[in-house]
Amino acid sequence: MTIQSWEEFQERSIWEYELKIHPADLKLGHFVRQLSIPWERTHFPLQGFMLETFERKKWIQEHCDWVVIDMDRSANPWRPATYARHGLSSSEAGSARVDLLRRGQVDQDTIRDALKTYRRLDDQAESLLATINDGTPIDIAEASRAVGELADGMEKNIAALVWLTRIKQKDRYTAQHCINVAILAMGLAVSLGWSRDDIEMAGLAGLLHDVGKMRLDLEILNKTGRLTAEEFEHVKQHAQFGHDMVTAETPVPFPVAMAVLCHHERPDGTGYPKGLSGDQTIPMARLISVVDAYDAITSNRVYDPARSHHQALGILWKNRDRQFDKAMVEGLTQFLGWVTPGTLVRLSDHRLAMVMEAPSTRGFLPLVRLVEFNDDHCQLGEELDLARQREARIRNPVRIAEVLPDGHDGIDMRQLTDSMTTD
Repeated sequence: MTIQSWEEFQERSIWEYELKIHPADLKLGHFVRQLSIPWERTHFPLQGFMLETFERKKWIQEHCDWVVIDMDRSANPWRPATYARHGLSSSEAGSARVDLLRRGQVDQDTIRDALKTYRRLDDQAESLLATINDGTPIDIAEASRAVGELADGMEKNIAALVWLTRIKQKDRYTAQHCINVAILAMGLAVSLGWSRDDIEMAGLAGLLHDVGKMRLDLEILNKTGRLTAEEFEHVKQHAQFGHDMVTAETPVPFPVAMAVLCHHERPDGTGYPKGLSGDQTIPMARLISVVDAYDAITSNRVYDPARSHHQALGILWKNRDRQFDKAMVEGLTQFLGWVTPGTLVRLSDHRLAMVMEAPSTRGFLPLVRLVEFNDDHCQLGEELDLARQREARIRNPVRIAEVLPDGHDGIDMRQLTDSMTTD
């Protein structure tokens, strides 16, 4: 299930005070909380702004596909006719799915529950890689059971699970990447309203999507410099290798097999291995393509340093309808939001902090915990509610000044997670 039109996209995005509207419906006096493009590509303040000039309105109309306005902070109470009534529309259930991650909580209990599922997936990913190295068939049934457990806890522990995708260890990139893509793919599938069967297949596709890389020449796969044309042709074979591997013994469901084969196809037809374009690929493949790229961009790879959450979404947005499916990019952007639980940020007073909760109602003022250092060890410290500072009208309240890449400045997400479970 994907968003097919502007009307459906708009209808799915109604909150009580925050409305996603077309830029043509903007009025002077509206408080702009979010734009369809990354904030670093604008000159606007991160905390949002009151629309006070026609020049700014014109700029937004020329550069953005949609905008979120905060009616609670707007001086102008006007809203489009679609939103004339108060409260949520009949699409409340759909909006709740989209807002699933931002409603989630990260605390000691959810982290502990999520860690059980994560470790099960971790064991399965390592088993998959070991199996491939040994030349024995992939145990699809066991992989499916691990994904089923993940689906069982998805709604309750989604925020904690996304938190765990921020754990990035360079020497375990392949296994962790497969786990992360499985988690994020299932979360996105839930937010898009997919069925339980399709959600589980999205997780299985995420877990298996890169198994073909185990058949590649490791010297080429781990090369730090630019690949030659011949080397790139070799790397491109991993999609076909993976498809052949997952269908060799116990066949996987068709959507999973097609996602493994086609997750590097592109809407403009320049992808591989078949050069398919547009709707020639199934939604499952288009979903895995976007999630795969997001996790790769936010990870340290041998040839490219990790980018921040904002930078990753910006790259995906810039390449929508060319490299990535537009609806899937929009869906992932809505699902993850401005920041996710586990996002490392620099505050306006220069301290580092970790985002704990970022519901829509908070705008750009999430709940965070400070990162503390003790020699070569880091841990989570004091909790800081940025929204409460605004409500208390504190002079010069602390805000988020910069969203940082995972692992910035050597910060070990695993140490921070351990400090959560031992509080």
